[in-house]
Formats: sequence, structure tokens, C-alpha cells
Amino acid sequence: MKSTTLATLILVFAIAAMGTLAYSQEKLNEFMTETTPEERAQLQTDYMKESLSLSGDQEAKVHGVNLKYAEKIQEAYEAPTKKQQKLQAMKRINAEKEAELKLNLSADQYATYEKNKEAMKEKIKARIKEKEKEQGE
Repeated sequence: MKSTTLATLILVFAIAAMGTLAYSQEKLNEFMTETTPEERAQLQTDYMKESLSLSGDQEAKVHGVNLKYAEKIQEAYEAPTKKQQKLQAMKRINAEKEAELKLNLSADQYATYEKNKEAMKEKIKARIKEKEKEQGE
């Protein structure tokens, strides 16, 4: 379950962090077709509950936020628009989600959330560089 949660977060952050790289698009497509918005929201909530020590009330609110935006992301992903437009829409939706999450987390929890997100971005970048290196050989 932890590896699935980690993969979920990596791919969610990949939307914002990786742009239009072929690798990210392939992984995004795989992720979006193999999971439902409800599954993604639950995975995100479970990870946040564990990593941020959410209270029961916070967990319910955060799950609502995660589900709301997972559904919006799904709509944007399925929209009949160009890849770049989809990514822009998904980035905008993610920014809205971030603002709403900030309202439901304490300052310390949000700081930890941001720190975790940055760590995920670094892992993603390292993974991309490794893939590019492997493909270049």
C-alpha cells in the first residue's frame, strides 16, 4: 500500500513538475487510466493522514478536498484538448487544491506537506535523469 501511495503522489506531483516530457506523459496516461478519482483521493488522504498526523476531522475534510480535485483533474485529463492545454488546466486545478488544503491544515502540517512535495519533485527529477541516461546509452 505504501508503494502505491508513493507512486500516486509522485505522479500527482509529476503533473506540475515535469511538463511535457514523453516519459511523464506515458506515466501520467498509465496512472490516469488505471486508477479512479476515488482511488487517487483515498491514496492521497491515507498518505497525508500518516505523514501529517491528521485528526479525524481533518482527515474527512482533506479527503473531501482530495476527491473534489481528483475528479476535476480527471475531467481535465479526459477533455478533448491538446496536451499542453490539459497540463495547464491540471496545474491550475492543482494550485486551487493547494490553496484549499492550506485552509484545512495547521501551519506546521502544511510546511511538512510542502517539504514532502519538494522531496517528491527531486525524486522525480532524479528518476527522469536516470531514464534519459538509460535511453541515451
